Amino acid sequence: MASLDQIRTFVTVVKQNSFARAGRVLGVTPSVVSKRIAELEHDLGVQLLLRTTRKLTLSDHGARYFHRAVELLQRFDELERDVSRHRDETAGLVRIGAPTSIGVNYIGPALLEFRARHPDVRFDLVLHDRTVDPVEEGLDLLIAEQTYVIPNGDLTEEPLCPIARVICASPAYLARRGAPQHPRDLVRHDCLHYSFLPSAQVWIFTGATGEISVPINPVFSTSNGQIMRQIALKDGGLAMLPTHVVGEDIRAGRLAVVLADYELPQFWLVAILPPLSRISRRVQLLVEHLRTVFSPPPWLRQTEPAPRVAGSRTRPAAAAPPKRQRGG
Repeated sequence: MASLDQIRTFVTVVKQNSFARAGRVLGVTPSVVSKRIAELEHDLGVQLLLRTTRKLTLSDHGARYFHRAVELLQRFDELERDVSRHRDETAGLVRIGAPTSIGVNYIGPALLEFRARHPDVRFDLVLHDRTVDPVEEGLDLLIAEQTYVIPNGDLTEEPLCPIARVICASPAYLARRGAPQHPRDLVRHDCLHYSFLPSAQVWIFTGATGEISVPINPVFSTSNGQIMRQIALKDGGLAMLPTHVVGEDIRAGRLAVVLADYELPQFWLVAILPPLSRISRRVQLLVEHLRTVFSPPPWLRQTEPAPRVAGSRTRPAAAAPPKRQRGG
């Protein structure tokens, strides 16, 4: 079967009307050019070039082959240019911000999967436990919870998955202090506050009679969910934490859910794109990949659902928020 090098050499010889000039164009010696033409004619079983000491002439077979070969090389060169453009669009650095727990457990592995398919993409993953302005931080993409206030306006949100929260504590703490039966009982408990929550030091519940807002006086506040989880595991108090942080502990019995009859606000994990990132092919592909990774959330796929507390209500899944652009 004819190779691309042979075909390109043949076309170049015809256009240059010389083996020597074709060799200079292709960067090979005339003997290599001659060898490729001979191999091509042998593979095809026909003579393409009629050679004399003074000139080269195309045979009838050679003329037909030349015109088709030119078309083939044009299509191939166009394909190479298209692939090269696509590679250039997807190649390069993507700087991503994400909360620490989500970043360590889920974003990092998701980026590794993405690079397996797009090896020309490089990542700089910046982990944080605070409100971030992606433009000021120089981020191409920010993973965050939808309710957090982003200081900059012209940003686009892409919903990824819902994030549910629970109130939980260690069995030893509950044995010592008792389990609260109503949100108002929290005033008599040691509360661990996730300072990343948007509602300051107020925990909001929804019960049969409507919304209940409970001011708390936390004995410990932190912006890092894993630190608060460790304090709860060491019998430090009641914590409001996302299920992706404490789901395994609840399933294993290391933590127990309380006030399960009351619903907590359910937030959405979103991908936030600054203006220029919306036109970046590699960022668009990454967001599509993250949608797949978080649908359904990976922490729900890892194990069986956590046991429900007796008497708790089934909470309907929240509808996905629409893609939206934040106003300035």
